[in-house]
Amino acid sequence: MAAKRLIVSFIGNTDLRFCPPKGDEQSPILRLLLALPEMTPAIPLKDTRLVLLDDDIPGKTERREFCERLKAVLTECGLADLDLELRSVELTDPADLKTLYEEAWQALREAEVDRAGEVMFHLSSGTPAMQVTLLLAAHCLRLKGVRLIETSREKPVKEVRPPYVLAAREIRSENAARPPVLPDSARRALLPDTVIDDPIVGSVYASLYKAALRNKVPCRLLLRGPSGSGKWHAGRQLARWRGAPMMEWVEPGLGPAPETGATLLIRHLDAWPAEALAGLSHWAEQRADLAIAATWRTDRTPTAPRATRQDAGLPGAARLDLPALRMRGDEAALSEALARQLGLADGKLRERLHYDLLTDLYPRDLHELKSLLASADLLSPGKHPEAAAFRQVREIEETAALLEEAWWHLHNPGNNRDKRPSLIEVLDVIRAAVVRRVRAEGRNQTKTADLLGYSQTTISEIENKPLVLTGWRVAASDVDDDD
Repeated sequence: MAAKRLIVSFIGNTDLRFCPPKGDEQSPILRLLLALPEMTPAIPLKDTRLVLLDDDIPGKTERREFCERLKAVLTECGLADLDLELRSVELTDPADLKTLYEEAWQALREAEVDRAGEVMFHLSSGTPAMQVTLLLAAHCLRLKGVRLIETSREKPVKEVRPPYVLAAREIRSENAARPPVLPDSARRALLPDTVIDDPIVGSVYASLYKAALRNKVPCRLLLRGPSGSGKWHAGRQLARWRGAPMMEWVEPGLGPAPETGATLLIRHLDAWPAEALAGLSHWAEQRADLAIAATWRTDRTPTAPRATRQDAGLPGAARLDLPALRMRGDEAALSEALARQLGLADGKLRERLHYDLLTDLYPRDLHELKSLLASADLLSPGKHPEAAAFRQVREIEETAALLEEAWWHLHNPGNNRDKRPSLIEVLDVIRAAVVRRVRAEGRNQTKTADLLGYSQTTISEIENKPLVLTGWRVAASDVDDDD
């Protein structure tokens, strides 16, 4: 059976010198292990495995002896249930970084690191090259739950979150072609709170402006991108640059005929059935005087079969793709613009929340970002949306998602017991998620107990018991996503 928590670490010289501890000095690895009982989620030691990577040169036994001393110390500290494993990393030359990388990753695969429920990479032991090797493993290997841990005398255990998203965006920005520059006259005519600092988005808007200036040929545009990527806003900007009357169609099928020379915006063309697309194609050919821009969601399954979609109802349409929010590099400016739309004081959002907005917990689209800003503002005691409130909103949303999955399992128990949680497990998760949801809304333990009709002892037991979600997650295709 795979470990629920697997800890991976090299063995550094400080570990060798201070295990057992000498006064205030102790092994960084031991410092982490002693803190395990206080860490969340609470996972029993019998379900925890420590994998130590042994890079001793052939003939040396220092690290193997360290493991024996560590086992003795753990027994004295009441941590004997911890499973400890030593895996060899054979390095003939400590400076051979390629071999270090290959050997370390091979040892991780042999330790079945990908089967653990949670993987902790301990970065404080070993050389900088060893730390980088573990950082790369945390980011590149397909693991379920990864945590990066540092230990020190000042902060016994500290979880770190490297800005992988920042690095990926930086590389993408450097490799991106330089977008065309919008003339000042076009910038002055941008809709309020339009943010185009990202190079890809800037390039799309430059193409929109170029299309808006063409009056001699029919303007046909398909604005593609995932939900909440700003497609409708881009269509409205096209209409503004053209300066002609604008009409919007938001339902499948043909609406009232626009006046001559107008700009027609069609929302969610991907939801139109095949016969409606065919009708649009015929109608658009008769109305060459119109500029037509339609939005198409790339994260939804189109209603019309592929064979009958043809040109998405707009023969010869140019296709412009807007990136998902997570791929943009101007999220701080976007947050400030959305805060202005909501009438919120941004409170130096760029400076105070920049890192928080760049983590992997970042909202999926502009709609979620706007909702996150509004919710965080309501939950913040001051006049600005605060970082603690953002984390509170996320916790509420995560428990809501868990409850949605629990509801799915109740309605779809399935026939294979090995692949579905039991009814008792589902009900336990529902109870735990409700308690966490109520607590995340700012209630203390006493108010939570009164609201839910439990004793404070029961609330405490529910909160301290880890959620066991083995085999729980539902395939994305099994759950309707409707946002």
